[in-house]
Amino acid sequence: MQIKHAINDVQSMSHDGGKILQSLQNNYLPLIDIVVRESIQNSLDASIKGAHSAIVDFKIDKFNSEKLAPVFQEIDQKLVEMYPGYQDFLAISDRNTYGLTGNYTSEDMKVLDNSNFHKLVFGIGKNQSQEGAGGSWGYGKTSYFRLGVGVVIYYTRIEEEGQYAERLIASIIEDPAKGERLLENNERGIAWWGELSTESDRIYPITDPEKIKEILQIFGLENYKKTETGTTIIIPYLNKDEKEEVDQDALKSPWEDRYEDAIAMAVQRWYFPRIWNEQYREVFDSTFLECKVNNTVIHQALEFEPVFKIYQELYTSALLGKATGTNINIQPINLGRNALKNSKEEVGFLAFREVSYEEMDMMPPNNKRSGLEYLGVKDKNIIESSMPKVMAYCRKPGMVIEYNINGTWANGNLALKENHILLAFFVPNSNALLTDNFQKAGYKNLESYLRSIETSDHANWEDDVNITIVKRIKERTNQAITNAYQDDKDAEYTSATSGLSRKFGAMLLPPKNFGKTSTRKKDEGQTSNNSGMSKTRGADISVIRSNPKDEETVEVEFKAFIKSNSVNYVFLQVLTQEQRMDANAWLKAIGSSVNFPFYISDLQVNQIDEEMFGLKYSDMPSEGIIFKLSNDGSGTLEITSELQTDSIIEGMLVLKIYSNRYIPNVAIRSL
Repeated sequence: MQIKHAINDVQSMSHDGGKILQSLQNNYLPLIDIVVRESIQNSLDASIKGAHSAIVDFKIDKFNSEKLAPVFQEIDQKLVEMYPGYQDFLAISDRNTYGLTGNYTSEDMKVLDNSNFHKLVFGIGKNQSQEGAGGSWGYGKTSYFRLGVGVVIYYTRIEEEGQYAERLIASIIEDPAKGERLLENNERGIAWWGELSTESDRIYPITDPEKIKEILQIFGLENYKKTETGTTIIIPYLNKDEKEEVDQDALKSPWEDRYEDAIAMAVQRWYFPRIWNEQYREVFDSTFLECKVNNTVIHQALEFEPVFKIYQELYTSALLGKATGTNINIQPINLGRNALKNSKEEVGFLAFREVSYEEMDMMPPNNKRSGLEYLGVKDKNIIESSMPKVMAYCRKPGMVIEYNINGTWANGNLALKENHILLAFFVPNSNALLTDNFQKAGYKNLESYLRSIETSDHANWEDDVNITIVKRIKERTNQAITNAYQDDKDAEYTSATSGLSRKFGAMLLPPKNFGKTSTRKKDEGQTSNNSGMSKTRGADISVIRSNPKDEETVEVEFKAFIKSNSVNYVFLQVLTQEQRMDANAWLKAIGSSVNFPFYISDLQVNQIDEEMFGLKYSDMPSEGIIFKLSNDGSGTLEITSELQTDSIIEGMLVLKIYSNRYIPNVAIRSL
């Protein structure tokens, strides 16, 4: 690709790369979190109208630097010298989105300001214009350049008037004051790669699908196909140092050691309101979020941490204005005069409840980290503090703005139960019209006002000067929670007393199960009434050993008991935190867009009772016991016994693996 350097005009007000990289001004969120927040929000904003879900895939892998370097004119040698061999990259791809639409050849600035392609590639501070969008500043994309060495590749496919078009262009932003850098002779530290126009000095994207394919293949990626449209952002040469903690006293969480785990956690942390949430889709007539990290789906039944499952239930309750689970307190929040056009209308709903350590799997045998740590808290003092109160909130796009802990949203002196924390969520009434004074100032409804006052990193709501809408919302949520606890002072007193008695009891009294039990032991030789169990024994299967052959194949040796004259089904399950999920349950919960993680591809029978076989599935006899592998993708093995006696079968199953993030379980049921 040809290069175009950003012009360094001494009379222009344009920033250099160093100032642009500092423009986001967010020093308290991990960079991975900022990238996840920005990229998913851009994808959700570009969702196709009528689509069921917006699909976002994160891929972290390695690429050959020697193959990529020649793509970048002028810095190819520096790339090979500074980053030889195989390097890490992150690719973020979306589908069911419109892609980067818009004109990129016009000379009219007004036309380019309405072009999503131009704004993302060439504009800083150019926000999304559609109502209900997440972006409002246009600075979040600078996080892409900070995550790697400054190089970012944009690939998109769009549809206009029935015609499909592909575009690929690359950009670099680096600090020109940095010692060793890629753009040695560029005073602003900004450049683009694409096709340089011979008639002007403008750079345009590559549009030839075959040329684009050559670049994508370096990363093991493919062009969008058929009717697919979307955008893929590739960040090569990931900066490994970005994952290191600067503050040695800050808590280091285990998921921070690998990009895959850090991204998966960030997706849950900031987008649980919208992940596979059908209620969100129905309320807003929009898409929910379907997300994968290295082909591992993020879903409530699979990868969700307990604290985010609870929080999604709170969000949905506040969204609907009614509790969707047990022990959830719902409170309408009303500001009265000088806010909404209809002063009796709610400004939003608040949902909250106490959550125990057990519910967050913090107690044995699970022993998970503190629920606060999953929310992103790094301060050990906050995590170890007693009775923390956490308020989360978001706008219409469904991205959590922040987790406000013991702050102005909920700072009352509450008597929480021991080993409990308070989780709360506020959802604004986005479509509520503001008073005429606000509308004259350009704020049509509550959503437009809240969007305008978000900081550039979308991490806080702060009122404009002489406006108190958010200030009053905070006061009302705090008061609503406090009132809910004061309504039953006896219960509050009992809770506090109980907590103190447990605290001092643990200090002064012996532990549980101390001493000898008064229960009389069962007489030796006494038999249980389980005799005869074998007479009613059902089909069962046990795994003897497993042997991974490669990343996609595992051989599993098994031993199964089969009843006479029976039809039996051997099938696979995914072991999740709460249940065992088979292919049918997976399809019902997740749909067909994500493959069930594994299936039985082959079978070998070594022995049936005392008869030795050693036969492959294709050579199985069709007498006595009949084996049949399904061909519907579920990988179920059907075993039909026509014998008059029970049988024991020993053999080997060959499992094909789509994702190694899940643990398979082999099960059997009989008719």
